[in-house]
Amino acid sequence: MNLTEEELLIRISTLIVQEMKGEQHAEDRLLIKKWLSESQENQAVYKRCFDQIMQKKAFESLQEFEKNRDFEKVRSKLFVRPVPQKAFQFKRLLPYVAAACLLIAFGSVWYYNQIGLKIPAENQLSQTDRLPAKNRATVTFSDGRQFQLNERESEVFISNKGVHYDDGGEVAETQAAQFATIETPRGGIYDVILPDGTRVKLNAATTLRYPTVFATDKREVNVHGEAYFEVAKRKNQPFIVETANQQVSVLGTHFNVNTYGNKSDMRTTLLEGKVQVKELTSGKHIVLLPGYQSLVNKGKLTSRAVDVDQELAWVDGRFNFDGKSLFEVMDDLSRWYNVDVEYRGQMPDVEFFGGTYRTSKLSTILKILKDQNLHYHFTANGKLIIEKN
Repeated sequence: MNLTEEELLIRISTLIVQEMKGEQHAEDRLLIKKWLSESQENQAVYKRCFDQIMQKKAFESLQEFEKNRDFEKVRSKLFVRPVPQKAFQFKRLLPYVAAACLLIAFGSVWYYNQIGLKIPAENQLSQTDRLPAKNRATVTFSDGRQFQLNERESEVFISNKGVHYDDGGEVAETQAAQFATIETPRGGIYDVILPDGTRVKLNAATTLRYPTVFATDKREVNVHGEAYFEVAKRKNQPFIVETANQQVSVLGTHFNVNTYGNKSDMRTTLLEGKVQVKELTSGKHIVLLPGYQSLVNKGKLTSRAVDVDQELAWVDGRFNFDGKSLFEVMDDLSRWYNVDVEYRGQMPDVEFFGGTYRTSKLSTILKILKDQNLHYHFTANGKLIIEKN
């Protein structure tokens, strides 16, 4: 998916942080190099990120902002549907947004290291908050062997011989196994590149099952949870995604499959190309065009036009709360932050809209509950309790 200018800025921010921490990959360095070559302004911003005086100022500014910020003043920007702005207004402000975003993001991380402070570890937050999902997944072969994927990596490559990282490091050999499963837990994500070149992005709490060798006449995988596919084109070898009660067939396209609800509630959203969706119980099938979504609900197959950017917000690292109930929003947060939720008392029948980025701590997003006269707290074992005031 093509990134907007704002999303590219956030991506660049993340990559420079990784560079400071010595965790950057070769492909990421190429993106930074390309971004630097586009303008002298980019080069100047990049240089300021490594200026310790500027980093200290940015860190102090961030502390002051965190200390004095009034959430009610920024709530509308985070959780209320935004009013469209003229493009030139954002473009005029872009250099300042870039400077502030990069200096604050990197200044805080770098300056923490310089003065010897520690950023709270996940286990230190477990009683009061949750950090967002990170790269976590396991690979299980049909012969019983299981391997934990490296959290410092973000994707694995699948071949007929086995599983490896992009630097060539081996996870495991296929050996005699006929199938393998890659599973992300709650609070985990991972990217997978299949032997045919198809890219699959696994959301939290998702399972992808695939044959170690594709059949000559088809490429078939099974998914439970949510996954975004960019299918490599092979004219005589269709790509088939099976879920509990539906089958999606394509030759080469970009689409998203969501089965989080259960086998009676599945959504397939098409970004590019064309797919056929078949409901397995009735045998009914429909063909989706870009911008449309199929729904399988209680054995009934329908389709509708949707806002693809909203439906695939998670692929770009955003939450989309449009039209969701409290329970649906909390289901999303539960998977992403790996937290159990318990409701006490009667919950309001409300519908949320808007959204925010998935990089925030859970407590930041939970401030939306105040608008519904709800409050929350964490128990000693880390469970999230939501109840009426």
